[in-house]
Amino acid sequence: MSVIRFAVAGLKHFHILTFVKGMLELPGARFVGFFDDDPQLREQYSKEFGVPAFETVGELVDSTEPEVVGVAEVNSRKGDLICDLAGRGCHVMVDKPLVTEFEDLDKVEAAAEKTGRKIGLMLLERYNGPTRAVRELLVSGEVGKLVNFTGLAPHKLKPAGRPDWMFQPELYGGVLNDLCIHNVDLCRWMWGADPVAVTAAEGCLRFTEYAGFTDHAEVFLEFADSSTGMLRADWLTPEAFPSHGDGRQFFECTDGTIEILSAPDIHRLGEGTINYDAWNAERKQLSPSPPAQSAYADFVALCRGAEVAEILPEDGFRSTRVTLYAREAARTGQKIDLRGKL
Repeated sequence: MSVIRFAVAGLKHFHILTFVKGMLELPGARFVGFFDDDPQLREQYSKEFGVPAFETVGELVDSTEPEVVGVAEVNSRKGDLICDLAGRGCHVMVDKPLVTEFEDLDKVEAAAEKTGRKIGLMLLERYNGPTRAVRELLVSGEVGKLVNFTGLAPHKLKPAGRPDWMFQPELYGGVLNDLCIHNVDLCRWMWGADPVAVTAAEGCLRFTEYAGFTDHAEVFLEFADSSTGMLRADWLTPEAFPSHGDGRQFFECTDGTIEILSAPDIHRLGEGTINYDAWNAERKQLSPSPPAQSAYADFVALCRGAEVAEILPEDGFRSTRVTLYAREAARTGQKIDLRGKL
Protein backbone atom coordinates (compact mmCIF):
# COMPACT_ATOMS: atom_id res chain seq x y z
CA MET A 1 0.00 0.00 0.00
CA SER A 2 1.37 3.41 -0.95
CA VAL A 3 1.72 6.32 1.47
CA ILE A 4 -1.53 7.25 3.23
CA ARG A 5 -1.54 10.80 4.49
CA PHE A 6 -4.15 11.13 7.22
CA ALA A 7 -5.19 13.86 9.62
CA VAL A 8 -7.73 14.53 12.38
CA ALA A 9 -10.35 17.30 12.53
CA GLY A 10 -11.88 17.61 15.98
CA LEU A 11 -10.69 15.95 19.17
CA LYS A 12 -13.89 16.22 21.18
CA HIS A 13 -14.17 12.50 21.94
CA PHE A 14 -11.52 9.95 22.86
CA HIS A 15 -12.79 7.56 20.17
CA ILE A 16 -10.63 9.52 17.73
CA LEU A 17 -7.63 7.86 19.35
CA THR A 18 -8.97 4.53 18.05
CA PHE A 19 -9.00 6.02 14.55
CA VAL A 20 -5.41 7.26 14.91
CA LYS A 21 -4.22 3.89 16.22
CA GLY A 22 -6.03 2.00 13.49
CA MET A 23 -4.64 4.20 10.74
CA LEU A 24 -1.08 4.02 12.07
CA GLU A 25 -1.25 0.22 11.86
CA LEU A 26 -1.62 0.43 8.07
CA PRO A 27 1.54 0.12 5.96
CA GLY A 28 2.62 3.50 4.65
CA ALA A 29 0.38 5.53 6.97
CA ARG A 30 1.60 9.02 7.93
CA PHE A 31 -0.16 11.14 10.52
CA VAL A 32 0.35 14.65 9.13
CA GLY A 33 -1.53 16.95 11.51
CA PHE A 34 -4.77 17.82 13.27
CA PHE A 35 -7.24 20.63 13.80
CA ASP A 36 -9.24 21.62 16.86
CA ASP A 37 -10.68 24.99 17.83
CA ASP A 38 -9.77 24.46 21.50
CA PRO A 39 -6.23 25.74 22.26
CA GLN A 40 -5.95 23.47 25.30
CA LEU A 41 -6.69 20.40 23.20
CA ARG A 42 -4.25 21.58 20.53
CA GLU A 43 -1.51 21.92 23.12
CA GLN A 44 -2.29 18.58 24.77
CA TYR A 45 -2.45 16.51 21.60
CA SER A 46 0.38 18.21 19.74
CA LYS A 47 2.62 16.87 22.49
CA GLU A 48 0.97 13.45 22.49
CA PHE A 49 0.87 12.99 18.72
CA GLY A 50 4.06 14.80 17.81
CA VAL A 51 2.43 16.32 14.71
CA PRO A 52 1.47 19.92 13.82
CA ALA A 53 -1.72 21.39 15.26
CA PHE A 54 -3.83 23.87 13.29
CA GLU A 55 -6.41 26.47 14.31
CA THR A 56 -8.63 26.08 11.23
CA VAL A 57 -9.67 23.28 8.90
CA GLY A 58 -8.42 25.27 5.92
CA GLU A 59 -4.94 25.56 7.39
CA LEU A 60 -4.89 21.84 8.16
CA VAL A 61 -5.87 20.77 4.65
CA ASP A 62 -3.79 23.36 2.79
CA SER A 63 -0.66 22.64 4.82
CA THR A 64 -0.80 18.85 5.06
CA GLU A 65 -2.86 17.68 2.03
CA PRO A 66 -4.42 14.65 3.78
CA GLU A 67 -6.11 11.89 1.83
CA VAL A 68 -8.23 10.77 4.80
CA VAL A 69 -9.42 12.84 7.77
CA GLY A 70 -10.90 11.42 10.97
CA VAL A 71 -13.60 13.53 12.62
CA ALA A 72 -14.61 13.68 16.29
CA GLU A 73 -16.17 17.13 16.57
CA VAL A 74 -19.05 18.12 18.87
CA ASN A 75 -21.91 15.94 17.62
CA SER A 76 -24.19 18.69 16.32
CA ARG A 77 -21.31 20.38 14.45
CA LYS A 78 -20.11 17.33 12.56
CA GLY A 79 -22.33 17.80 9.51
CA ASP A 80 -20.88 21.16 8.49
CA LEU A 81 -17.32 19.99 9.17
CA ILE A 82 -17.77 16.82 7.12
CA CYS A 83 -19.18 18.79 4.18
CA ASP A 84 -16.31 21.30 4.43
CA LEU A 85 -13.70 18.55 4.35
CA ALA A 86 -15.35 16.72 1.45
CA GLY A 87 -15.53 19.99 -0.44
CA ARG A 88 -11.78 20.40 0.07
CA GLY A 89 -11.14 16.99 -1.51
CA CYS A 90 -10.73 14.85 1.61
CA HIS A 91 -12.23 11.46 2.33
CA VAL A 92 -13.75 11.50 5.82
CA MET A 93 -14.12 8.83 8.52
CA VAL A 94 -16.38 9.89 11.38
CA ASP A 95 -16.77 8.78 14.97
CA LYS A 96 -20.42 8.05 15.68
CA PRO A 97 -22.89 9.63 15.66
CA LEU A 98 -22.55 10.93 12.12
CA VAL A 99 -24.97 13.82 12.75
CA THR A 100 -27.77 14.77 15.14
CA GLU A 101 -30.49 15.97 12.73
CA PHE A 102 -32.07 14.82 9.47
CA GLU A 103 -31.14 18.11 7.79
CA ASP A 104 -27.45 17.51 8.43
CA LEU A 105 -27.70 13.91 7.22
CA ASP A 106 -29.23 15.14 3.96
CA LYS A 107 -26.38 17.66 3.56
CA VAL A 108 -23.71 15.02 4.21
CA GLU A 109 -25.24 12.60 1.69
CA ALA A 110 -25.46 15.41 -0.87
CA ALA A 111 -21.82 16.33 -0.26
CA ALA A 112 -20.73 12.73 -0.82
CA GLU A 113 -22.68 12.61 -4.08
CA LYS A 114 -21.43 15.99 -5.30
CA THR A 115 -17.74 15.59 -4.42
CA GLY A 116 -17.28 11.86 -4.95
CA ARG A 117 -15.51 11.69 -1.60
CA LYS A 118 -16.08 8.71 0.70
CA ILE A 119 -17.71 9.51 4.04
CA GLY A 120 -17.49 6.54 6.38
CA LEU A 121 -18.80 5.95 9.88
CA MET A 122 -16.89 4.05 12.57
CA LEU A 123 -19.43 1.27 13.14
CA LEU A 124 -17.06 -1.44 14.25
CA GLU A 125 -19.44 -4.30 15.14
CA ARG A 126 -19.07 -5.51 11.57
CA TYR A 127 -15.37 -6.05 12.34
CA ASN A 128 -15.96 -7.67 15.74
CA GLY A 129 -14.91 -11.33 15.79
CA PRO A 130 -17.82 -12.62 17.94
CA THR A 131 -20.55 -10.91 15.90
CA ARG A 132 -18.89 -12.01 12.69
CA ALA A 133 -19.02 -15.63 13.91
CA VAL A 134 -22.77 -15.29 14.44
CA ARG A 135 -23.32 -13.77 11.01
CA GLU A 136 -21.41 -16.61 9.38
CA LEU A 137 -23.79 -19.08 11.03
CA LEU A 138 -26.78 -17.08 9.80
CA VAL A 139 -25.44 -16.87 6.25
CA SER A 140 -24.73 -20.61 6.22
CA GLY A 141 -28.29 -21.38 7.31
CA GLU A 142 -27.12 -23.56 10.20
CA VAL A 143 -29.21 -21.70 12.79
CA GLY A 144 -32.18 -21.10 10.50
CA LYS A 145 -33.84 -17.70 10.28
CA LEU A 146 -33.18 -14.88 12.71
CA VAL A 147 -36.33 -14.30 14.78
CA ASN A 148 -35.13 -11.78 17.35
CA PHE A 149 -31.97 -9.91 18.23
CA THR A 150 -31.66 -8.33 21.67
CA GLY A 151 -28.71 -6.01 22.21
CA LEU A 152 -27.80 -4.52 25.60
CA ALA A 153 -25.19 -1.74 25.64
CA PRO A 154 -24.65 -0.30 29.13
CA HIS A 155 -21.95 2.36 29.52
CA LYS A 156 -20.34 4.37 32.30
CA LEU A 157 -20.98 8.09 32.11
CA LYS A 158 -18.54 9.31 34.79
CA PRO A 159 -19.76 12.91 34.29
CA ALA A 160 -16.79 14.50 36.05
CA GLY A 161 -14.61 13.46 33.11
CA ARG A 162 -17.04 14.42 30.33
CA PRO A 163 -16.94 17.69 28.35
CA ASP A 164 -19.63 20.29 29.02
CA TRP A 165 -21.16 19.94 25.54
CA MET A 166 -22.32 16.39 26.32
CA PHE A 167 -24.82 17.85 28.80
CA GLN A 168 -26.27 20.34 26.31
CA PRO A 169 -29.01 18.48 24.41
CA GLU A 170 -28.75 20.62 21.29
CA LEU A 171 -25.04 19.76 21.00
CA TYR A 172 -25.05 16.13 22.16
CA GLY A 173 -28.21 14.82 20.50
CA GLY A 174 -29.16 12.24 23.13
CA VAL A 175 -28.12 8.78 24.26
CA LEU A 176 -30.28 6.99 21.65
CA ASN A 177 -28.58 8.66 18.71
CA ASP A 178 -25.15 8.30 20.32
CA LEU A 179 -25.15 4.70 21.55
CA CYS A 180 -27.96 2.76 19.82
CA ILE A 181 -26.47 3.32 16.37
CA HIS A 182 -24.07 0.36 16.77
CA ASN A 183 -26.81 -2.22 17.28
CA VAL A 184 -29.08 -0.57 14.72
CA ASP A 185 -26.35 -1.12 12.13
CA LEU A 186 -25.71 -4.62 13.47
CA CYS A 187 -29.39 -5.47 12.88
CA ARG A 188 -29.28 -4.20 9.30
CA TRP A 189 -26.15 -6.28 8.72
CA MET A 190 -27.44 -9.46 10.36
CA TRP A 191 -30.78 -9.35 8.54
CA GLY A 192 -29.33 -8.06 5.29
CA ALA A 193 -32.35 -5.77 5.16
CA ASP A 194 -33.73 -2.53 6.56
CA PRO A 195 -36.40 -2.56 9.27
CA VAL A 196 -39.91 -1.62 8.20
CA ALA A 197 -41.02 0.07 11.44
CA VAL A 198 -39.59 1.46 14.66
CA THR A 199 -40.88 2.25 18.15
CA ALA A 200 -38.67 3.74 20.85
CA ALA A 201 -38.39 5.36 24.26
CA GLU A 202 -35.74 7.69 25.68
CA GLY A 203 -35.50 9.42 29.02
CA CYS A 204 -33.51 10.30 32.11
CA LEU A 205 -33.93 8.78 35.57
CA ARG A 206 -30.44 8.85 37.11
CA PHE A 207 -28.66 12.00 35.91
CA THR A 208 -31.59 14.34 36.36
CA GLU A 209 -29.36 17.23 37.45
CA TYR A 210 -28.53 17.81 33.77
CA ALA A 211 -31.51 19.49 32.09
CA GLY A 212 -32.54 17.74 28.89
CA PHE A 213 -29.95 14.97 29.21
CA THR A 214 -31.03 11.39 28.47
CA ASP A 215 -29.41 8.43 30.21
CA HIS A 216 -31.34 5.47 28.79
CA ALA A 217 -32.95 4.50 25.48
CA GLU A 218 -34.88 1.51 24.15
CA VAL A 219 -35.54 0.77 20.47
CA PHE A 220 -37.86 -1.83 18.93
CA LEU A 221 -37.29 -2.62 15.25
CA GLU A 222 -39.69 -4.62 13.10
CA PHE A 223 -38.68 -6.44 9.92
CA ALA A 224 -40.89 -7.44 7.00
CA ASP A 225 -41.08 -11.13 7.98
CA SER A 226 -42.28 -10.32 11.57
CA SER A 227 -38.81 -10.75 13.12
CA THR A 228 -37.69 -8.07 15.56
CA GLY A 229 -34.73 -6.28 17.12
CA MET A 230 -34.82 -5.01 20.71
CA LEU A 231 -32.02 -2.61 21.55
CA ARG A 232 -31.11 -0.94 24.80
CA ALA A 233 -28.32 1.54 25.56
CA ASP A 234 -27.67 3.60 28.64
CA TRP A 235 -25.27 5.57 30.82
CA LEU A 236 -26.19 3.55 33.91
CA THR A 237 -23.20 1.27 34.52
CA PRO A 238 -22.12 2.03 38.11
CA GLU A 239 -18.81 3.85 38.46
CA ALA A 240 -17.53 1.08 40.74
CA PHE A 241 -18.22 -1.60 38.13
CA PRO A 242 -14.96 -3.27 37.03
CA SER A 243 -15.31 -2.34 33.36
CA HIS A 244 -16.80 0.39 31.17
CA GLY A 245 -19.82 -1.74 30.36
CA ASP A 246 -20.94 -5.37 30.40
CA GLY A 247 -22.65 -5.82 27.04
CA ARG A 248 -24.90 -8.68 25.96
CA GLN A 249 -26.19 -9.75 22.56
CA PHE A 250 -28.81 -12.47 22.10
CA PHE A 251 -29.75 -14.02 18.75
CA GLU A 252 -32.89 -16.17 18.77
CA CYS A 253 -33.19 -18.19 15.58
CA THR A 254 -35.51 -20.89 14.29
CA ASP A 255 -32.87 -23.61 14.78
CA GLY A 256 -30.95 -22.37 17.82
CA THR A 257 -29.90 -19.47 20.00
CA ILE A 258 -26.63 -17.63 20.44
CA GLU A 259 -25.47 -15.32 23.22
CA ILE A 260 -22.43 -13.05 23.11
CA LEU A 261 -21.00 -11.78 26.39
CA SER A 262 -18.68 -8.86 25.78
CA ALA A 263 -16.53 -9.67 28.79
CA PRO A 264 -14.22 -8.32 29.99
CA ASP A 265 -15.39 -4.98 28.58
CA ILE A 266 -17.80 -3.61 26.01
CA HIS A 267 -14.89 -1.66 24.45
CA ARG A 268 -12.71 -4.75 23.87
CA LEU A 269 -13.86 -5.68 20.38
CA GLY A 270 -12.79 -9.11 19.18
CA GLU A 271 -13.07 -10.67 22.63
CA GLY A 272 -15.91 -12.25 24.53
CA THR A 273 -17.74 -15.54 25.05
CA ILE A 274 -20.04 -16.94 22.34
CA ASN A 275 -22.52 -19.54 23.63
CA TYR A 276 -24.32 -21.51 20.93
CA ASP A 277 -27.31 -23.72 21.74
CA ALA A 278 -28.44 -25.66 18.68
CA TRP A 279 -32.00 -27.04 18.62
CA ASN A 280 -31.05 -30.64 19.43
CA ALA A 281 -27.47 -30.45 20.68
CA GLU A 282 -25.59 -29.50 23.82
CA ARG A 283 -24.23 -26.01 24.25
CA LYS A 284 -20.88 -25.25 22.70
CA GLN A 285 -18.71 -22.18 22.59
CA LEU A 286 -17.85 -20.67 19.25
CA SER A 287 -14.57 -19.04 18.32
CA PRO A 288 -14.52 -15.43 17.11
CA SER A 289 -14.10 -14.91 13.37
CA PRO A 290 -11.69 -12.03 12.82
CA PRO A 291 -12.08 -9.84 9.71
CA ALA A 292 -9.76 -10.13 6.74
CA GLN A 293 -8.66 -6.55 7.36
CA SER A 294 -9.49 -3.65 9.65
CA ALA A 295 -12.20 -1.04 9.19
CA TYR A 296 -9.47 1.48 8.41
CA ALA A 297 -7.86 -0.66 5.72
CA ASP A 298 -11.31 -1.25 4.23
CA PHE A 299 -12.05 2.48 4.19
CA VAL A 300 -8.75 3.41 2.54
CA ALA A 301 -9.37 0.72 -0.09
CA LEU A 302 -12.80 2.26 -0.80
CA CYS A 303 -11.19 5.68 -1.13
CA ARG A 304 -8.84 4.22 -3.73
CA GLY A 305 -11.48 2.59 -5.88
CA ALA A 306 -12.52 -0.65 -4.16
CA GLU A 307 -16.23 -1.38 -4.39
CA VAL A 308 -16.57 -4.04 -1.71
CA ALA A 309 -16.12 -3.65 2.06
CA GLU A 310 -17.74 -4.88 5.25
CA ILE A 311 -19.42 -1.49 5.59
CA LEU A 312 -20.01 1.02 2.82
CA PRO A 313 -20.67 4.74 3.26
CA GLU A 314 -24.30 4.08 2.29
CA ASP A 315 -24.63 1.74 5.29
CA GLY A 316 -23.55 4.50 7.63
CA PHE A 317 -26.10 6.86 6.10
CA ARG A 318 -28.97 4.36 6.26
CA SER A 319 -28.20 3.19 9.79
CA THR A 320 -28.02 6.82 10.88
CA ARG A 321 -31.39 7.56 9.27
CA VAL A 322 -33.00 4.57 11.03
CA THR A 323 -31.54 5.80 14.33
CA LEU A 324 -32.81 9.34 13.81
CA TYR A 325 -36.28 7.95 13.10
CA ALA A 326 -36.01 5.90 16.30
CA ARG A 327 -35.28 9.08 18.23
CA GLU A 328 -38.25 10.74 16.52
CA ALA A 329 -40.44 7.80 17.56
CA ALA A 330 -39.24 8.27 21.14
CA ARG A 331 -40.01 12.00 21.03
CA THR A 332 -43.50 11.59 19.62
CA GLY A 333 -44.48 8.34 21.32
CA GLN A 334 -45.59 7.06 17.92
CA LYS A 335 -44.61 4.02 15.88
CA ILE A 336 -42.98 5.12 12.61
CA ASP A 337 -43.41 3.19 9.38
CA LEU A 338 -39.97 3.24 7.72
CA ARG A 339 -41.03 1.93 4.31
CA GLY A 340 -40.16 4.50 1.68
CA LYS A 341 -38.24 6.67 4.19
CA LEU A 342 -34.76 5.19 3.94
